[in-house]
Amino acid sequence: MGSVLNVAEFDRIRALHNLKILDTPPEERFDRITKIAQIMFDVPIALVSLVDENRQWFKSCAGLSVKETPRSMSFCSHAILNEDVMFISDATNDKRFSNNPLVTGEPHIRFYAGKPIRDPDGKKLGTLCIIDTKPRLFSRADKSVLIDLANWVESEFKNTVLTNSLKNTAQDLELAQQDLLKQNEHLAEKVKEKTEQLLKNDRLSTIGSMASRIAHDIRNPLSVIQMSSDFLKITLEKNMDDKMKNQWTSLQNSILEINHIIEDVLNYAKTTEINLEFFYVSELLKNSIQNMNIPKTVNLILPEVDSKIKCDSRKIQAVFSNLITNSIQVMNASGQIIIKLVDTPEKISISFEDSGPGIPDDVLPRIFDHLFTTKPEGTGLGLGICKSIIEQHDGIISVKNNPTTFTIELPKLQ
Repeated sequence: MGSVLNVAEFDRIRALHNLKILDTPPEERFDRITKIAQIMFDVPIALVSLVDENRQWFKSCAGLSVKETPRSMSFCSHAILNEDVMFISDATNDKRFSNNPLVTGEPHIRFYAGKPIRDPDGKKLGTLCIIDTKPRLFSRADKSVLIDLANWVESEFKNTVLTNSLKNTAQDLELAQQDLLKQNEHLAEKVKEKTEQLLKNDRLSTIGSMASRIAHDIRNPLSVIQMSSDFLKITLEKNMDDKMKNQWTSLQNSILEINHIIEDVLNYAKTTEINLEFFYVSELLKNSIQNMNIPKTVNLILPEVDSKIKCDSRKIQAVFSNLITNSIQVMNASGQIIIKLVDTPEKISISFEDSGPGIPDDVLPRIFDHLFTTKPEGTGLGLGICKSIIEQHDGIISVKNNPTTFTIELPKLQ
């Protein structure tokens, strides 16, 4: 029996290395999943963890500064021995983990829930897990959502495998383009239908789970389209005439447009209760920025002063990230963003000023409306989320031009 287990573990580790994902840079497609898990479960830590021979390495680590830990103290190395979700309500009461350094020391794990994630051949490579520093229960509904998000991670693994295999495949660009454009049109219509349905039902609480289904139904074929298009260009570029190059560029623009729509929908997470604690604004800004890909051509100027605010840190950081990302986009990734902080006895104001072209006057009154956007590739979800979060904090978010400045005003809470 021992030799069988050793062979199985050898095959599992070989499959992990064959995926060629270990020690690769962070990727938004995985970070988006852990950020959504953080918000949906209201936990400080969410991880995509891959269990190697002597370590567990984090492809995405929302809420944790380290990139790996020894396998000997890994919760996930236990979780991959299960077929189902492994959850621990209070690690201090579990003899397997009560003396674990991650329990007795930083990050002081109490609650853990991890769903094994597999490669396309079914080998368990690691987990999607959520961690809390206080004991908590884990309901059947929680389990269902965690499984959906883990399936999403597995879909991204499949996309990685497809990317590698498509490099060895050649197709005719003209014939493939017709089929890809038809799928593009179908996918765009499907996104619109789902978005309209969400708006009519007015159920913000269902959007988180809907995001998982959208990712499952739409993200995978769209990724195949993108990879096929990229590979065909690489394979046939030398034989392309100007007409074919223009057609390929048009196809790429359509794919990018749908990708932007999907990303906005995934950001439109459901509203949850806020967990108010005191944080320094500088800390919140640092956490918001550290996982962002800010171009070198963007000069980001942070406040020279600092203040404490009472807020839900994860939600306020999501607002900061959204406003900074919007500024980068309107400036075409080149310009200056100035973040200012003003502390008065009644409130704290945080403003985000950019050197972009400004917002048309007829657009300003509707800029925070859900699903309103002037960008062809957008859905208008992001600023609507920001407004909802700030209002949850009894605050106000506003915008003005010359220069374009978004201002958040939060009351001082005791």
